[in-house]
Parts: sequence; C-alpha cells; structure tokens
Amino acid sequence: MEATDAVQEETIPLVGRPFWVYRRSFADPDGERMFNAVFDELQEGFKPGEGGPLGVCVMVPEPAEMERRPEAVWPDTELLFAGYTRDDRQVRIRYFWGAKIGPGLPGSPSVEEQRDVDYSLEDRYRIEVLEESTSVTPDDVLAFWSRERAIDEEKARRRVHEVKLVAITGDAEVAGVSTLYLERSAQLRMDVWNYRTFVGGTHRMSNIAAQLIIRNRDLLESRFVSGEDTRAQGVLFDLENEGMQQHLNNAYWPPSDFTFIGENRKGHHRRVHYFPGARVPVPVPTSGYH
Repeated sequence: MEATDAVQEETIPLVGRPFWVYRRSFADPDGERMFNAVFDELQEGFKPGEGGPLGVCVMVPEPAEMERRPEAVWPDTELLFAGYTRDDRQVRIRYFWGAKIGPGLPGSPSVEEQRDVDYSLEDRYRIEVLEESTSVTPDDVLAFWSRERAIDEEKARRRVHEVKLVAITGDAEVAGVSTLYLERSAQLRMDVWNYRTFVGGTHRMSNIAAQLIIRNRDLLESRFVSGEDTRAQGVLFDLENEGMQQHLNNAYWPPSDFTFIGENRKGHHRRVHYFPGARVPVPVPTSGYH
C-alpha cells in the first residue's frame, strides 16, 4: 500500500495548517502499526520549509473511540490532541520532524539546533517562587511591570496574585515574571493552566524566558503526577510576540516540549504541553471556540 492511498491533503481549520488526513480506521487490531508505517513513509519524503502538509491528522468522530483512547497523546502513534471541531470531532495531529509552521527569520534555528541549545540560567540570575521569596514581594513585581510599561496598573493589580516564579538579579531586582491561572480552554474543552511570561528589556538576551517556562512546566507536572493538583491536564500559552513567532517557527519546541495547535482570534500562536497521563474528556456539545 502506498502511503498516499491512505491519506488526503487538507488544511485543518482548527490548526490553520495543511496536513495529510489519515482515512483508515483504527478499529483494525493492526491499526496503530498501519498508521505508523504510513507516517514513516511520508516523513521520509518530507523536506522542512518546502511547503505542503506538515504532518498527519486523524479525525475521531465516535465518542466510543474517544472513551477507549482517552490519552492526550496516544502512546503508540504519538498523535496529540489539538481540540474539537464545531461538530464535536476530536482532532489529533502528529507533525513531521522538522516541520515549520510559517516562514522564519535568517537566524531561525532548526529543531535540532533548538534542541541542542544550552538553556542553563546565567549565574547573574536566580529563580524563586514569589510567595516564598525573601528577596522580592508582589509590590516589587508591580513596580517592575510599571517600570517596563508592560501592563496598565489596574490589570497589574488583578494579575499579581497569579505570579508564580520570578527571575531575580544578584542585586534582588526583578528581571522576569511568570503568571499562571486555571481556565477552561474552549478549543480543548477542558481545564488547563494558562501561562504568561514577561522579561525586562535589559534582560532579554538571556535564558530567563526559557527557564521560566521549563521550571513552571516541571513544577505543575510534578504536582499533577504526584496527585497533589490534578485540576488541569496541561499547560497552554499564546505567544504574542511576532518576532518570536517567526524566529522560533518549529511546530514542536524542544526542550520545553510545547507543540503548536493553532492561533487565537488575535493571530497569536497557541502551544500546549500535556502532563504525563493526561486524559481528554469526551466533549460536551458546544457552538464553537474562540
């Protein structure tokens, strides 16, 4: 069987990118092996940056199949849950290695280069949990946001209680801030941690942003796996910076393990990381997502 006999090319509206849509059933006892064989054949012919489908998509219409395979990432095929369509079909995707979600900049790294970067935190910084810090306080965070003109005062005071990890200089100056809040995702139809980060202008040529996202991910993941906090199945964030969208244009981000699953209504890139053992609930019918 030729791989192209089992797929057809489509742009998936939920993700906004072209995929090969796999048309064969997983009900066959050999279904996973057949999918993987098709994927591997298509991967061999894939050339990053040359256009065409970025991976393989599977649409799951039957609630019984969703209940039988509730994992956010199917272990045998690596198909990742990307959300639900308006008619309640489950969308699962697997990108080809090296897939790019859009044009990059001259210095945009390949996925291998992004994987191999040393993201260690520089010695001049440390990262602490704000509520446990003896160096900085919420008032210092508010002053940092004001100084950087990051957000207006009213929004800052509403958001400061969401601050989790902060990056601090050796002189106890706030250099970067991360926030987390729990919210139901309309696209995924389940609760996730929503993540934001902001790094001060004079500290952006550092690994603060990378370390904040990795350390927040690890903190939340450890709590999920231990059973301490299982309210959310993963972490979601929308990347607003257009320059970073173009620079880091790989569909999959190592080593943070976040995957592109589409854009929000403002065109910001949306990425998700699922915790080990995360499960997807069968959908409650809805009129759509934002």
